[in-house]
Parts: sequence; C-alpha cells; structure tokens
Amino acid sequence: MSGRAATDRIIRGRAAISVNDPGHALPRGWARAVLTDVADLGTGHTPSRHHPEYWDGEIGWIGIRDAGAHHGKVINETAQHITPLGVENSAARMLPKDTVCLSRTASVGYVVKMGRPMTTSQDFVTWSCSEAIDPDYLLNALLAEGSDIRRFGEGSTHTTIYFPAVKAFNIDLPPPAEQRRIVAKLDALTARLARVRAELDRVPALAARLRLQTLEEQFRDSAGGETAKIGEICRVGTGSTPKRGEARYYDGGTIPWVTSGAVNHGLVTEPTEFITDAAIAETNCKIFPAGSLLVALYGEGKTRGMVATLGIEAATNQALAVLHTFDEARIKPDWVRMFLLARYEETRRAAAGGVQPNINLGIVKAISLPVPSLLEQTRALTQINANFARADRMEAEAARARGLVERLEAAILAKAFRGELVPQDPDDEPASVLLDRIHAERAAAPQPKRGRRAKTG
Repeated sequence: MSGRAATDRIIRGRAAISVNDPGHALPRGWARAVLTDVADLGTGHTPSRHHPEYWDGEIGWIGIRDAGAHHGKVINETAQHITPLGVENSAARMLPKDTVCLSRTASVGYVVKMGRPMTTSQDFVTWSCSEAIDPDYLLNALLAEGSDIRRFGEGSTHTTIYFPAVKAFNIDLPPPAEQRRIVAKLDALTARLARVRAELDRVPALAARLRLQTLEEQFRDSAGGETAKIGEICRVGTGSTPKRGEARYYDGGTIPWVTSGAVNHGLVTEPTEFITDAAIAETNCKIFPAGSLLVALYGEGKTRGMVATLGIEAATNQALAVLHTFDEARIKPDWVRMFLLARYEETRRAAAGGVQPNINLGIVKAISLPVPSLLEQTRALTQINANFARADRMEAEAARARGLVERLEAAILAKAFRGELVPQDPDDEPASVLLDRIHAERAAAPQPKRGRRAKTG
C-alpha cells in the first residue's frame, strides 16, 4: 500500500499485536512478523452518494454499525450494499472471504471477519491472510487487545489509528498448526462463556418479572375492599418551564428543578438543573416537598407513566404530576407508589392525543386504588420490599458474575497469546522457517516492470 511510511515508534500491545518490535521473548517455535509480511493490507471507500446507481446493489459494504453489531464474529450481511459500478468508480475494493477488518476511526476496535467477498468503508483497515497466518488467529489477536488497541492511535477525543502505525503492526506468530489449535481451544471456551452470558442476560427480565408478580399478588389480595381516587387521598399538582432565554430565571439559581427525564421508577435525588427565586415568584413553578411522588405525564420512549419518589425538595416542569400532602391517616405514600408501579402499562394506555399521547392531571386524579388498613398496607409493603430487595440482589450478583466472565475471557486470551493455552508440538515447523521461506519466495519472484508514464499534451 502506498502513502506514508511505517512509523518507527514502538508501542507494545496487551497480547500479540504491537507497533514495531517490542523485543519481549516469545514461546518456543514462535516468531515475530510484520503483519504486512503475512497478510495483504487494505482498506475501503464510500462511493459517492450523489450517484444512486452506485448503491443498493448486491455487494456487501461494511460500515461501522455493521462492525459493531458483529464485533468478534463473521459478517455475511450488511445494512448497505453497493453495485459493481460503485466499485469501479471509487477506491472501494472487493476483498476475499475471510478478510479480517478492524475499525480504525470513530469507534476504534471493532473486529469482524468477512464470511463472503465484500467491500468496506474507509473507516476500516483490512488484512487478507496468507498461509502463514490463520484469519481466526488474527481475529482473536486483535480482540485480545481490547480497548487498549486505542493506544496505537492518536487523538484523545476522536482516536484514529493512522496507516503509519498500521503498517508497523507486528504480530507474535506461532506455527500454523499451533495457531489452529489455539483457535479451536478459544472457540470452545468462548462458546461456553457465551452460554454463561446468555443465562446472565436473562436475569434482569427474571428480576423484573419477580417485582411485577409481587405487586400483582399484593394488590390482587387487597381487591374487594375500600377504594379511593388519588385526588381524594393527596394533593396533585404540577410545575412549569420558566421561559428559556430569561437569564434571571436560571443564572445563579439554587433551587433544584426536575423534568420527566429524571423519572425512572426509582428515587430522584439529582435535579435536572437549577432555577432562581424569580422563577418561583413569576412563573407557575412551585417547590414540592421531599417524599412527593412524581408521575411522568409525557415523555420519550417509556417515560410516560413512570413513577418515582422525589428525594429532595424541588420544583418540577409541566411534564410531571406531583402527588404530595397525603392523608397519612388513611394511606402510605409508598403504597400509592407501588400501586402506580403495578399499573404502569394501564396508566400509559389512558393517555390521550395523537403522535405523542399524554396523560393529564385529571387522569391521574381519577385513578382508583385499594385502601386497606394501615396495618395491612405495612404488611404488604414489607413483603413487596423484601421481594424487590431479592430482585436487586439477583441483578447485582449477575452484574458481578458478568464482570468475572469478562475478566476470565481476557485472561484466556492473554494465556493463548503467551503460548500457554494449548500444548506445543515439537514436530511443528517453527514459524521462523515458514517466514524465511515466504521472504525467499518474494525475493525470487520477478519484480513488475515500472512503465513510463504517458506524456500529456
């Protein structure tokens, strides 16, 4: 590949990849090779978007999103495709099956292997492997660098691995037979880890189901007795958004102000921003006490209908209904919160409007809920809180286990590229012998003649 020459900087990687030769010792039979000596270096390009005839063809074109979705895997399908005309009229190149691709700009570090001949955008550097290096060995070697691969790049905010560094990539290379044994062992172990991850990924859904079942059981048991509407057992208010651009409402403000984006079925302890005394005095903003309940009247995604406890004294915007000043001789605020959690989907369905339906204060005030005795509420809340704590522990333990899996995978990869994962075979041809043969064959191959450039008039 033409362009700038390889850098002379030395950057040791986490495992088998480095920029230039870091000089550390290698296992018996291994050799350190410049990656471009054992794999053809390439990249891609984006055909002009101004030519629709270059797009929507049959040729796969790998972009950053494709690589993110298939990180560490084989990629056979892409979100966008180009035509032969797009290849002919751009710097994009058809690359062979099993080509390994590394994203080097924007989201640095995505690694995929082509499952069929494809092209890529210019965000990638690619290697089409020779007999000296197994593509899956290279794939795993790049994966083993993890986020540390960014150290090969430049720029703190937007890191890019430039071609002078790529051209200087060195790789610790076992004999081909040992490469295949390493790949087979890694495939077996990562398949087991993938099954563990799949089980751990089920835990949040199981925890959510436990919480919902607990709520359904407790409120089903409370049905048939006394009921009341929310507007009868507490006060329901809302706030507003002080006019943007009015500095006196925001500059130097010390009063916490909360929007619907802060409501996530939990405890709100951080304000969205701060407003001033003038905002309270001159607008519809009002300060609500800590312990109030917040119900999102509208919002993006699943926000609408969510409920949370206000953990601080704060004002709110108009997208929140604030339930406060409860008749605590009849009802516990936490009982109301749990009931609203239980009927979250029903509350969402009560919304009215077109493109973005909203809940209003009237709908919230009209919600009817069971009102058992305070003793029964206390007993039910004790059981609910116990099961919620159990669900929280399940999620926390799953998160810890997932962290252990990540560390275990990193340790397995590190062991693989230290030559400790599989036994070495003394009958394997040393990698250095194969590299010497490749170099000799290249040296003996006839060099292409450089023709004269045609004169232009």
